[in-house]
Amino acid sequence: MTQQPDTLTETPTGTDALTTALDYAARGWRVFPLLPGSKKPATPNHKARHCTGTDTWCRTGHTGWEQRATSRPDWITPAWSSNPAYGVGIACGPSRLVVVDLDTHKPGSKIPEPWHRFEITTGEDVLDHLAGVHGGTITPTYTVRTVSGGTHLYYAAPDTTRRFTNTAGKIGWLIDTRAHGGYVAAPPTTIGTSAYEITDDRPPAELPMFLLDLLTRDQRPALSTAQNGPQQPANQPVRPVGSGESVHNASAYVDKVLAEEIAALQAAPEGGRNTALWCAAANVGKLVRRGLITEHAALDALLTAAAGHIAAGAYSPHDAENSIRSGFHRAATRTAA
Repeated sequence: MTQQPDTLTETPTGTDALTTALDYAARGWRVFPLLPGSKKPATPNHKARHCTGTDTWCRTGHTGWEQRATSRPDWITPAWSSNPAYGVGIACGPSRLVVVDLDTHKPGSKIPEPWHRFEITTGEDVLDHLAGVHGGTITPTYTVRTVSGGTHLYYAAPDTTRRFTNTAGKIGWLIDTRAHGGYVAAPPTTIGTSAYEITDDRPPAELPMFLLDLLTRDQRPALSTAQNGPQQPANQPVRPVGSGESVHNASAYVDKVLAEEIAALQAAPEGGRNTALWCAAANVGKLVRRGLITEHAALDALLTAAAGHIAAGAYSPHDAENSIRSGFHRAATRTAA
């Protein structure tokens, strides 16, 4: 930062926020004050286009909240010493953090497919699905519960020349990320009667590889045919439903479900094949959970259905089996409808 003033702001804040802000600074995170009861930065109080250069921080050009964020205790202490209502913001980029923001479904809003079909209504469940599809793991990390009931997962930004910025829905439904150009309201910030709360105080883990892969792709995996245009047929036909002994002896209902899921899997477009396989497995897994078909028969049917995608190089047989078993696990851990 160029030619810094003695303090962050002329209006400081209280002891709890000060103690926490200093703790964040000790971790190497850059902080700045938020207006009381708000997620809005306390400074600057003007936009770049309205900057007159009279603000102490703007003597050599306009500076925003990201440039004003600091980890220096001698600047933080004056900024949080007399106003207990100020919140704490963390500038993610300068703090070398990538924060994954997992939201929750708003009542009354539409749930897109395939999430509606599988009763998925939280970003946490979407992320769990994506981890299963991509054979990844959601590494335990510093975690915050937000005032809206969502979750912030703090990860250490990869040591790379790539500059991560904010995303909205690129990874998946109800999932945003904050990095350069973004910030998060942090505990003990309070909005209304709710406060941000630390639920896991361990050091930030490295960004999981599957998330790194998704963030560095130019397009996110397809979620539905409506979002991704015409579907492309698989290169290889599937074995007729019922050719396996367990499937053959199943009820008409089981045959119908299998036929629908296999057809959807075969027709999955490029970029959405992993998601389609996991979704089919999660739905067929409900039949397994109810004892209407054996897991072996269901696995065999889905692997056969995925043969065209395997031949096309969308995923390996090993990855396909992992995705299917992840879908089965998802169904087994859901309560019966």
